Amino acid sequence: MMDIEVPAPPRNLLGRTFTPQLLRDRLLAVSAWHPYPRAEERDAWLRVPQGLREALIRRAEAYKWKEWPSLLATTLLEFKRQGNRSHYETQQFGRRHRLVDLVLGECAAGDGRFLDDIANGTWLTCEETFWGAPAHLGAQRAKAGLPDEAEPIVDLFAAETAATLAWVAYLVGSGLDKVSPLIVPRIRLEAKRRILDPALERDDFGWMGLTAKRGRLNNWNPWINSNWLMTALLLEQDSERRLQAVSKICRSLDEFLSDYSPDGACEEGPVYWQVSAGAYFNCSWTLASATAGAADVLTDPFVRKMGHYIADVHIANNAYVNYGDAHMEDAPVPELLFRFGAGTRDEVLEKFGAFYSEREGFLATGQALDSAIAAGLPNLSRSLAGIMAVEAIRDAEKQDALGRDSWYPALRLMTARAKGGTTDGFYLAVQAASNGRSHAHNDSGSFIVFYDGEPVFIDVGVEAYTAKTFGPERYTIWTMQSAYHNLPIVGGVMQHEGTDYQASDVHYSSDDAAARISMNLATAYPQQAGVRRWTRKIVLSRREDNIQLSEDFELERKVPVVLSLMTSRIPSEGAKGTVVLSSTRNGVRDVSLKYDAALLRFSSEKIVLTDEGLRQSWGNEIYRILLHSSDDVQTGKWPLEIIAG
Repeated sequence: MMDIEVPAPPRNLLGRTFTPQLLRDRLLAVSAWHPYPRAEERDAWLRVPQGLREALIRRAEAYKWKEWPSLLATTLLEFKRQGNRSHYETQQFGRRHRLVDLVLGECAAGDGRFLDDIANGTWLTCEETFWGAPAHLGAQRAKAGLPDEAEPIVDLFAAETAATLAWVAYLVGSGLDKVSPLIVPRIRLEAKRRILDPALERDDFGWMGLTAKRGRLNNWNPWINSNWLMTALLLEQDSERRLQAVSKICRSLDEFLSDYSPDGACEEGPVYWQVSAGAYFNCSWTLASATAGAADVLTDPFVRKMGHYIADVHIANNAYVNYGDAHMEDAPVPELLFRFGAGTRDEVLEKFGAFYSEREGFLATGQALDSAIAAGLPNLSRSLAGIMAVEAIRDAEKQDALGRDSWYPALRLMTARAKGGTTDGFYLAVQAASNGRSHAHNDSGSFIVFYDGEPVFIDVGVEAYTAKTFGPERYTIWTMQSAYHNLPIVGGVMQHEGTDYQASDVHYSSDDAAARISMNLATAYPQQAGVRRWTRKIVLSRREDNIQLSEDFELERKVPVVLSLMTSRIPSEGAKGTVVLSSTRNGVRDVSLKYDAALLRFSSEKIVLTDEGLRQSWGNEIYRILLHSSDDVQTGKWPLEIIAG
């Protein structure tokens, strides 16, 4: 069995690398830092593959002289009144997407055809009262549902908007000066007022982690810091304030790293990796670039581990181990994978990114290329980096990431497949983490099973965010509850939320014959469940080509017990003690679940999906298999087997 003790992340990595003295000596001035070619630097942009340039121009042409959406007060107020944040964000994000498309189209074309539209989008953005999300206005003292312009706050999307406008000024500023000499100064004014001043002057934003009362940090920290850093480096004219901002960002990022899972895993799940570890990578890359390579932390072993995690949780195609607030197919941008791998000298990650860039990234063609461009929006930093990496990616070695085993002892996350390098056969992922982690569902000890790259037992994912999602009613949402994960329900009682609730006594091992994990689920349930012990063992047998699940439990009293199993396949009863799981997709082989019919009784229910994100993952419906104890039980030993056919 493998020890679950792991060392802590490195302390003050950025602060002791990019010291105040090094920054004072080596940080390039605004006029000297040249991270990417500007629109007028035609030789560089003409080296971008023609197909990609044409796609960027085509997307920009679709917006030329089109009306911009209005952002109404009543739409913003829907969050306070009804809990809906999607309507406003769709319109607000749509503005950002359009602006980025127009800027990239101008860089690709270089003939000024999109400058008036860029000017319109830039001016409209500068005139917005609030650049952030309605759900984040609770950070203001007014708490009125509409933003108080007198109290600028720095949230995720306000910071990202500032960075977007900073890139607009950098990339097409000289062209905008011909439209009007007031546009770029307006960008500087608004970025200073909304982001640069409050971020530098205040320490009490929770995402910073700079006060004694701070909570545990999550993706907000590197996501906001990456955009604040870019805004400061591109727009801040006062060299002393610029130095202070960069130093403070380094301190804040060091606090984030101190809270990161010490095994390098992203506790928020793969969908947040891109704006968590991925954003930390962007900060590290930017700092190295802005100091002309005077220092670099990307080769630190821990930073490398943070990157490699995303390759370890890759299942097949665009499917990832989607615990927490994530959809199964929320794949990261391939070019970020490549750059992270190249920067940290991780050949697996580098080849992985190049492999998917050719299939579904900036090296793809047709609809796949258009989708790849859209996937990077509205983050201009990410899009620019990807575009400029295409030449290197085109010549790079390409290979899918299909590792046989991985084990993250702090997060208690294992992944295993029948054979490394292929999606053939069974794939198993199990996580036994705390139910109190960031973006957690009550799912400690749940598992995911695929066969031949197709889902069998699933993590359903998350519906569109509303006021409930991050409020006191979070765990009234069905997708957050353990009853809708692959877990037992004991006397009608589910797992409980919070850091005190997680599986314990976790043991893991793997060899050529099998991958194995065992745990005690009792500690993830509240006292009223009356669970003295619940030993769950799961084995992916490479020799027998099956997955064996064992539930061995002891309760305080006799109660009905139900084992809940979520599937995107259609379940039907086969031979006695067998459930056949059939896919609606042609050519997908059936998988069967075998159980002891003397101990358990089978039923199932269809769950019709109304959320668009869930429908994109699973189709119109999913199913919940319920294996009921034949009688009320106090003890039990339930063997189950998952087999092909």
